This record gives sequence, C-alpha cells and structure tokens, in this order.
Amino acid sequence: MSDPSTQLCFKLGRVVRRVQQYYEARLSPFGITVSQFFVLDALWSGDGITMGELGEKVALDTSTLTGILDRLERSGLAERHQNPTDRRSTLVTLTARARELEAQVMPIVDELDISLRRPFSSADLSVFERLLDAFANVLDTTTTDNDTTGQED
Repeated sequence: MSDPSTQLCFKLGRVVRRVQQYYEARLSPFGITVSQFFVLDALWSGDGITMGELGEKVALDTSTLTGILDRLERSGLAERHQNPTDRRSTLVTLTARARELEAQVMPIVDELDISLRRPFSSADLSVFERLLDAFANVLDTTTTDNDTTGQED
C-alpha cells in the first residue's frame, strides 16, 4: 500500500494549504480572499491593464478572473472600464480604497516571505524557485497534452 506522504504532490499540497491558511487568517479582517489578494497585488504593481494582461500576471483564466473582479468591484476595490484605444478589451483599475489597502496588506505578505526565506541560502532559494517554475512548466505541458488526448484533428 502506498504512503501518500511520500508523493511529491502530497508534499506540495501540504505547503500550499499552509500558505493558504496563513493568508486566509491574515487577509480576512480586510475582507479579501487569497485570490483577490493576488489580483490586487498584480494591480498594485501597475493598474490600468487589460483583463488579458491581468490574467497572464496571475495565471488565471478569464472566467475565474471575471468572478474575482466581480467581487472586488462589489467591495469597492476595483473597476472595469472599456479600453479607449481598443473597444474589444476592458481595462482594470484600482479604486482609492484599494490603493490605501496596499499599505496595510503588504507588510503581512512580506512577513511570510521573509520567514520562508530566512532559513535558506540565496543559492538554495534560487534552485527552489527554478524548480517551482519547472514544475509549473511540466504541469502546463501535462495539462495541455491531456486536454488534446483523444481529440480529432
């Protein structure tokens, strides 16, 4: 019988769940979810971007991103506007309230990032980040390969 704790996906899942729990506990007083935080964080680094650009930054498909933006708009944190240079696209911008929230939320995020990095050398972190990117690429390829399996050309 297999021991799930020896599987790579189990170990990754355990870490992801712990990070999720950390964020949920600390972001809930601000009325935002972890997914909403990542969208806000992408916009804090430069808002007024298209939905497509935002989706790429946060690695979310359009339907998922639309739901998150709907909730951010209802909370008064984001707005969508028609792109004046391309009527087929929508621009996403932050509200003043969202910009004020950045100063309160980012120290919480930075605290975890510092805590996670502290026990490791720069070289170890560099390898770890490279491996995380490689895992994501493998999963992207695996997902793409599985999506096309059995489909006719």
